[in-house]
Amino acid sequence: MIIGQGPAPQWVWVSAARVQRIRTRLAVTGLPLIGMALVFGIVLVAVGLNLPSAHSPINVIGVMIAGIGAFWGVLSGLSLATARSCAQGEFVDVNNARLVRRLLGVWWGGAIFCAMAAGFAEVMSLRDEVPFAVGSAVYLAVLVLLVVLGGVAFFTARRVFRVSC
Repeated sequence: MIIGQGPAPQWVWVSAARVQRIRTRLAVTGLPLIGMALVFGIVLVAVGLNLPSAHSPINVIGVMIAGIGAFWGVLSGLSLATARSCAQGEFVDVNNARLVRRLLGVWWGGAIFCAMAAGFAEVMSLRDEVPFAVGSAVYLAVLVLLVVLGGVAFFTARRVFRVSC
């Protein structure tokens, strides 16, 4: 193996119909995830900077962390969409499929961490006698949806690549 390359491909035979289902499922799930994560990122920044607690520096830090969480969602969708290359012809590259699943776990963990940190920052900024507004509820709900997106990506890859890895 050359330094800088991933693991050597280990191809496992599956039917051509199964490969087509894998490729379709990854595209149908990955591409919308990219779009939804981008929209959620824009919504988080737009809503987060217009909250009643927006004057608090903690809130600004939380909104930046929420934007990073949306980036993890975009990476999850990109990983799913590009994982189609693991299934070609009548074979699945199980080593790269394993790598994709691990990466999706890392991206999901990053999204969970960012959502928790941004939610904590919002709650801490609400502590300063600022009323809880509808915008705060929307902001926190979109943070939860970001975590759900990461979970969808992780479990989709886990189910789709269940060959004999």
